[in-house]
Amino acid sequence: MLEKIIEIAKMCCQEEIEYGRETSIIADMGLSSLEFFQFVCQIEDAFGIRISERELNQIDTLGDVENLILSK
Repeated sequence: MLEKIIEIAKMCCQEEIEYGRETSIIADMGLSSLEFFQFVCQIEDAFGIRISERELNQIDTLGDVENLILSK
């Protein structure tokens, strides 16, 4: 699952960074608000889930995204 999340992250990010569970979506990937929204939409589509605004506020790392998906 993390591999698919990283694949999506790479499509949204212009930065050349190492991706892993601890990769920060904003700080490390440097996504703008629009890019973050696109990332979230792609995650929702890829995994067939919906992420609430409250849940969005709790996401910082790619590992947080994986945990959220697993909880759904």
